[in-house]
Amino acid sequence: MPTKSQIKTDQNIIQFLRKLKIKTPYDLVTLRNLIQNSLEFRPYNRKTKKHADSIQWTRTASEIICDKFVYFGKACSDLAVVFLALCKCAGVNGHFVKLVTLDKKQTHSIVEIKLGKTWYRLDPSSRDSIPFQGQLTKKSIWNKTFQVFKKGHDAWALGFDGIEKEKEIYK
Repeated sequence: MPTKSQIKTDQNIIQFLRKLKIKTPYDLVTLRNLIQNSLEFRPYNRKTKKHADSIQWTRTASEIICDKFVYFGKACSDLAVVFLALCKCAGVNGHFVKLVTLDKKQTHSIVEIKLGKTWYRLDPSSRDSIPFQGQLTKKSIWNKTFQVFKKGHDAWALGFDGIEKEKEIYK
């Protein structure tokens, strides 16, 4: 396990979670909504691209919460990291799941969360996402487009600590 973690529990994580309990799949939706409603979604465009790319996969969940923003179109990894940190703080285990399109031209990040003995997968970046039962495997296809590239406890554990690492996925 890496010495640095994006999902380390600190006071920012504890305060953000408040007293929310995560025991049911519906609680996962409640948590997703809390996260999305608490962060500003800034546009990802020519003006913001340089800054957005400079922070891609570099912030901890606590830093994302303190910064209070993510970049729309680049938010999936940040939202997955925040979601996992809050679950961890609530005593719930989970995985960061990095997906790649079948044609290897795009990536996406989702989470897998274990409630009791059952795993659920959820896309924290989609307002419409609901928890689906079961884990993804290397042979699984997510949303008719994506397959599992790697799983871990956060992006850093998978070796992604900056935007330049994304090129490795597309090989």
